[in-house]
Amino acid sequence: MSFLCLASMASAEEFKVGLPIQCELEKDCYIQSLPDLLETEDTADSFCQGATYDGHKGVDIRLLSLEDIKRNVPVIAPATGTVKAVRDGVKDILMTTPQDRQRVKGKECGNGVVIEHDNGYETQLCHLKQGSIAVQKGIRVNKGDTLGFVGTSGASEFPHVHLSIRKDGQWFDPVSGKKPGSTCNVTSNAETLFDADTIAYFSENTSRLIASGVSGSVIEHKQLVIKGAPKQASIGDEAIVGWAWFINLRKGDRIKFLLEGPNGIISEITTDPLERKKASYSAFSGKRRTVEAGEYKLNTELLRKNKVIAQSLHVHIVE
Repeated sequence: MSFLCLASMASAEEFKVGLPIQCELEKDCYIQSLPDLLETEDTADSFCQGATYDGHKGVDIRLLSLEDIKRNVPVIAPATGTVKAVRDGVKDILMTTPQDRQRVKGKECGNGVVIEHDNGYETQLCHLKQGSIAVQKGIRVNKGDTLGFVGTSGASEFPHVHLSIRKDGQWFDPVSGKKPGSTCNVTSNAETLFDADTIAYFSENTSRLIASGVSGSVIEHKQLVIKGAPKQASIGDEAIVGWAWFINLRKGDRIKFLLEGPNGIISEITTDPLERKKASYSAFSGKRRTVEAGEYKLNTELLRKNKVIAQSLHVHIVE
């Protein structure tokens, strides 16, 4: 009898969370940043790698651009609990200057929700869309309930939801289940705070090719997060450009492009190795020539130590 009682107590104390966003990972949303497990000036993410920045205390799941927040992508409760705090009314902007950061000082989370769970746990969701908060302080929410929509409020350089977890006031990395320290020695995710379905999306390799295409002009990286994918090539354009957009690249990574048109190869290059890691990065290859009707194929490979880490084939028909 006592054994069953102890087993029941252990099960009741287990705390697991799910994804805080209703989207299809690897298709219309991506894991951009993980927590920084080091309390030093150095950084290390949940796998002792580099998908983080100094002092980051949560997981960021992003949409591609400002255009995507118009779709009202739901931010959902990662676990059942009681709403402890709510903030709304912070404008959705992209933080691009020191002045922007100063304007959100003290409100870096932007519009957000804090949920109180059993056994001293709290979850905090940040950067929700202004005016979208659908809950009030004191109400009970179930796992998966809509809290609001993804936005860019607060200290946000791209549209995303930030999830952080605290227990008795101490924040924990939900991926590894560890609290921050002076060293990084994660060897498994056995202590993860994510449920089984969610932790399956997380791995040491956070590098992703999130978009690619064939355009009729050179792309501007800063415009990708604002407008999304550039206009595709059409008859009469003065250039044929294959482009690709990546997140979480590492020092030494290279990008290989093979762009083919109706008359054969247009461009085939491999970039020089990156000199440092890049949280967001784009590259392109092509030629200045008038676009003709036909089929255009862009094969893109992300290479790390001569191994293909990510790959895509984009086919564009110009009619």
